[in-house]
Amino acid sequence: MRVLVGLSGGVDSAVAAYLLKEEGYEVVGITLKLYDNESSIKDAKLTAESLDIEWHLFDYSDYFKKTIVDYFFRSYLDAKTPSPCLFCNRKVKFKLLYDKAKELNCNFVATGHYARVEEIGSKKVIAKSISIKDQSYFLALLRPSQIERTVFPLGNMEKDRIREIAEKLNLPVAEKKESLDVCFIDGDYRDYLKRLYPNREGYFILNGKRIKKHDGIFNYTIGQRKGLRIPYKEALYVRKIDVNSLNIYLTTKSKMFKRKVKAKLINLVYLPSFEFEAKAKLRSKMSEADCTVKLKKSILHITFNEPQFAPTPGQIAAIYYKNAVIMAGVIL
Repeated sequence: MRVLVGLSGGVDSAVAAYLLKEEGYEVVGITLKLYDNESSIKDAKLTAESLDIEWHLFDYSDYFKKTIVDYFFRSYLDAKTPSPCLFCNRKVKFKLLYDKAKELNCNFVATGHYARVEEIGSKKVIAKSISIKDQSYFLALLRPSQIERTVFPLGNMEKDRIREIAEKLNLPVAEKKESLDVCFIDGDYRDYLKRLYPNREGYFILNGKRIKKHDGIFNYTIGQRKGLRIPYKEALYVRKIDVNSLNIYLTTKSKMFKRKVKAKLINLVYLPSFEFEAKAKLRSKMSEADCTVKLKKSILHITFNEPQFAPTPGQIAAIYYKNAVIMAGVIL
């Protein structure tokens, strides 16, 4: 069995490739050049050589720019907070991995994500890993066809164990640190937008009154507290961004919580019924929260048992059922 492994140049994908090789798979490594990631490409090549596996490099930087980078900047100009990692996994990485798997006669696709594939009602779904670094949320937009032949070798392992294996094998990326920022931007994306669109300034509005000018709508997201620099009796948060007036409306924390959230359905893997109890996650750093979900005309109506802080338009609402992601949509 041939398996195509996405080698990113990091330690997780390197160990994933090693584990599959140990299981007896014929491993084919593939690295996608999506932006200026020459150092990662070099590390991926060294990893393939160290593991003695076939390796290919493909340049899709133009496609990535049109599909993800442009969407990222456009979202901020539309006063929405983008979810580039989730859309990249759906529209770029896994799409291209499957395209290349077909070309290279590979039966499966694998990555170094901390997630698992399980079955619910004969449907394969993305399930949570045992790791505290669980990445199921970032895979919430994977199409059923993409999940069908995907394997995640690290799904039942912790990060510390991955480091141990890499060090024992003396892999060239064993000590490499993780990248936590937006991968395709060197520096602050706000500086980039300000140079391109200098006239996006408006006013902060509090209790119906103009307070002062802000630095441009793309500097702020719903729920933001830092950087407002406005003295008040309580901490202030961004409640609403008006893309037409360019004004930003502020409020106190107690008014930032909502029980009901709507999201436009983007991905449907399994549907228990048109109304069911589940858990939902509205951002990557949020824990799943108990809720009731109703699907009506491609809109997810999510009612949480307890109010949730700052649901943000543009972010992804992932619905968890039996510890797995069964559907997801863009918060409206």
